[in-house]
Amino acid sequence: MTQFWIAALALGLGAAAIVLVPVLRAWSKQDSDRSSGALGVGIVLALAIPVVTMMLYSRWTTWDWSTGGSMMAGGSEAVHEMDQAIVALEQRLAQNPGDVESWMLLGRSYMSQRRFGDAAQAFRQAAAQDGQDNPQILADLGEALALSDPEGLQGEAGAIFERVLAASPSHPKGLWYGGLNAYENANWALADQRLSLLLTLNPPETLIPLIQERVDMARTHSGDAPQAATMGMPPRAQAAPEPEAPVAAAEPESAPESAPAPAPVEQPAALPAVAAAPEATTEPPPATDAISLEVSLDPALAARIPGPTPVFIIARNPAGGPPLAVIRSSTAELPMSVRLTDANAMMEGVTILDQAELELIVRVSLSGSPAQRPGDLFGAVNYVRGNSGTTRIMIDRVAD
Repeated sequence: MTQFWIAALALGLGAAAIVLVPVLRAWSKQDSDRSSGALGVGIVLALAIPVVTMMLYSRWTTWDWSTGGSMMAGGSEAVHEMDQAIVALEQRLAQNPGDVESWMLLGRSYMSQRRFGDAAQAFRQAAAQDGQDNPQILADLGEALALSDPEGLQGEAGAIFERVLAASPSHPKGLWYGGLNAYENANWALADQRLSLLLTLNPPETLIPLIQERVDMARTHSGDAPQAATMGMPPRAQAAPEPEAPVAAAEPESAPESAPAPAPVEQPAALPAVAAAPEATTEPPPATDAISLEVSLDPALAARIPGPTPVFIIARNPAGGPPLAVIRSSTAELPMSVRLTDANAMMEGVTILDQAELELIVRVSLSGSPAQRPGDLFGAVNYVRGNSGTTRIMIDRVAD
């Protein structure tokens, strides 16, 4: 704050000089007609500029003087209010555990704080208390599990979204995650069907290009569209908007964020990186513009590959969670050079180049699915942000 006042005073004196210097020059050129009164008025006006400026600033500023010099922390206040609201909800539910709406509100509040594991537990409680296989409750539970379970949609979350679509075939969040689940399992026709239906339900304009991109990629893989001309242009398979509004707000009707409903349309929460790495004690190096990879195959494993087979290059958080980026290629391209950039990210609003650490996996998928299956060939390395050289990955292991 002291530096601010010094700078403000310097600017005020500069403004005063702009007024005072011409007055002095004009006064010095006068001979017998010099007027001391006019000079005095000029000096007073010039010196009044910084004084009046500071008075006006102190009158209209939004600075919180009661803090004794710390900036107004609107964000910190909001976080504090959210924490208080969550504590109040937890206390209410401890006394009345059968309140389904409060469990839902608590789960969504956890989602807004990216506490996905806690959110999953809250939604599970809501589902247990409701006992009706409510598609909305199940969809929120599936989303929280997709973000907190290291298996992502390949775990319990995928099965839950199938239940959502069985009960409500046009549920937007169910179509979104169900379409992504079909895509991950190389069920291109089902992915196309679900995501195409989602496009007819008036999703948010910001999501339409993302959904259309996945529809186009599903059709490309199924042969209904020309093959992509270049490698390294995978679908951004799990993009979605930010989680729902915090506790303090009224519960909105949401629309399809992946992270990721017919009238009203429901918006899936963003798929940010799950289980972020522990906070570093030192500032990490600046991010590069790309991660350069050299991928090769151990000659001893070449006989296991029957012909051109899909290769998935996956970047994920070492602590677990869904992939942050995926590039699809083919064994016909091996050995290959790849540049992994934020354009390959699977999550809207989540970048990969600013991650402190990444686990980089290259998988030869004999099943055609990005998910690992027994017999798949793979290689993996850990990447630390700031590495400027080429990262080399050899496919030299066989999945159990």
